[in-house]
Amino acid sequence: MHSRSFAPASVAEDYTLTTPAASATPHDLSDVPFSLSAPFTPAYIEYDSTSLIDDVFFDVATPSPTIAAAMRAPKWPERPRLSDLPEEVLPTAAVRPVPVSSKIYPKIPEVEYKPEPIWIPSEMDEVDRGETTWRRKAIDVSAVPKADEPAVGLRRIWDKMLDTAFDNSDRRQLGIGALGRCLNRQWRRDRIDSDIKKQLDDFSDHRPYFTYWVTVVQIIVCIVSISVYGLAPVGFGRTQQESLVLKPSLAFEPVGYQEPDNLWIGPKSAALIHLGAKYAPCMRKDKPTWDKIYKNREIENHSACCIRNDGSGCIQSAQENCNDLFSTWYSWRDFLPPNNRTRGSVCGQDPRSCHRPASSGANVWPDDLTKWPICKDVIKPEGARNGLEPMTCDLIGRPCCIGIRGECIITTREYCQFVNGYFHEEATLCSQVSCMDEVCGMISFLNPNVPDQFYRLWTSIFLHAGIVHCVLTVILQMFLMRDLEKLAGPIRIAVIYIGSGIGGNLASAIFSPDRAEVGPAGSQLGLMGMLFVEVLQSWQLLQRPWTSLLKLLGIFIFLIIIGLFPWVDNYAHIFGFLFGLLLSFALLPYVTFGEFDRRRKIATIIICLLLAAGLLATLIVLFYVTPIYACNACEYINCIPWTSDFCKNYEILITY
Repeated sequence: MHSRSFAPASVAEDYTLTTPAASATPHDLSDVPFSLSAPFTPAYIEYDSTSLIDDVFFDVATPSPTIAAAMRAPKWPERPRLSDLPEEVLPTAAVRPVPVSSKIYPKIPEVEYKPEPIWIPSEMDEVDRGETTWRRKAIDVSAVPKADEPAVGLRRIWDKMLDTAFDNSDRRQLGIGALGRCLNRQWRRDRIDSDIKKQLDDFSDHRPYFTYWVTVVQIIVCIVSISVYGLAPVGFGRTQQESLVLKPSLAFEPVGYQEPDNLWIGPKSAALIHLGAKYAPCMRKDKPTWDKIYKNREIENHSACCIRNDGSGCIQSAQENCNDLFSTWYSWRDFLPPNNRTRGSVCGQDPRSCHRPASSGANVWPDDLTKWPICKDVIKPEGARNGLEPMTCDLIGRPCCIGIRGECIITTREYCQFVNGYFHEEATLCSQVSCMDEVCGMISFLNPNVPDQFYRLWTSIFLHAGIVHCVLTVILQMFLMRDLEKLAGPIRIAVIYIGSGIGGNLASAIFSPDRAEVGPAGSQLGLMGMLFVEVLQSWQLLQRPWTSLLKLLGIFIFLIIIGLFPWVDNYAHIFGFLFGLLLSFALLPYVTFGEFDRRRKIATIIICLLLAAGLLATLIVLFYVTPIYACNACEYINCIPWTSDFCKNYEILITY
């Protein structure tokens, strides 16, 4: 901070006070300081160089109102001059004379000068020192006295820390900011009049608390996800995994599957879905997904227990999958059924051999295998009894949920673990487990057949596909979002950040329901919308505003190109930008250039709020009421297939 003198030479040199001869009756003026010279330079007058506008754009310092008044007409309000006082009442002060020695200057006789008194206003004097809120001074905590505590050591260090913490002299400038300085953006000098300056002075300065909080949470979630779930293969395609695995045939056979790579150095796709990624089948009852699940359940309803003839075990399967040469397909249609049932049998489960829940009275198990409960208390028959053979064989396969589309197969534990599935030891049928619930994780569905994890719209904002993805987010938020929060404040920035992220994720779930996406892509493009609005709202203040707008447009196009990579969603980018644009028009502070401009901006706030609410309602209707399940052209907006596997779904493909 620097100070410059605005007092002309006439003020500093010509304005003097002439003191009459001292009275015979001296008065005590020991508290009045004296000066050897006549220049009028009161020590209490301070120059106000705290205006950021003048310092940055006009290269001058603004004098305080007091010195400005002195420059016009230096008068003491309602205070008489000493020269006007009668000689008999003029006070004198016992001050030490200043001799001019003839020893030092032989030709000059010793002369005694009587200094003139200079009035210095006390704390009770009403002096208008001027106020400014554009750049506030740091709080001087050391001025607060503390009993018997010297201002040394830790006290001095603590005072410095507090001064630094409360200092906001690097206040955010409207229309400029960190990005504006990098893009060489400047204000127009001719548009900063007194009214505009007052509006700028009235802006509040904020600390970026929300930016720090959300960034720390995202870093912690990234570290925990990698620590718990590990890393997926790094690359752009798929990685083949092969091994000899025990299959339901009780033979070790080669098994292979392909899983998608993660170019961001992070967990596998299934792990990210389990952690809370945006994935439409976990948020609603996705028709293609559940049509396949219901089809598999219908096939299971016509299945039966396949018992090996050598007594090595049994497994639930369809008739075409049971080898007639080595096994017997034990269907109740061909054997003695209990209670005239036509569906069954089931390996390891029978209504006659279950104690809890018992099949009796009003709770009789239906003749539909897909509606059978899990038997929690099985009564094992002694020996091989007629009609209970499925209860006496050794069960070698149970339900296993694999992939991310809720697929379920009856297989061995070894096979299920190799393909990274969820093995259900407690169940005997796939219809008894909710594979979509297992795939989605987090909070279980209220109804196992109705996914309801709508909260993934904002949980995915805190997730990242990997280390590189998280690092890019931290850099962007600490450089851009922190700077914007200084202008908007934590509440406004939180509404825009979360609102843009939710709107972008909802649009992504509509147009790309099969893709699992993570990261604050929509939120970050909402911040880009804030930058556009800031330029538009301060258009009259900026030099070359069209250039600033075109530079932002270039950055926006670059981010859209980044959205063509896996795990980054362009629909989240586009709609997050729209939501950020509308919310920023309604929430960002602005200056007005006249009454018409003020009314126009108030109308813009109302219109943008209505548009944002209408857009959100439209997306909700498209997602839950009239969903879009097939849009082949929509995929090219979200991902360009640079390779054959670049834009494939993130499912595990069983090769053999």
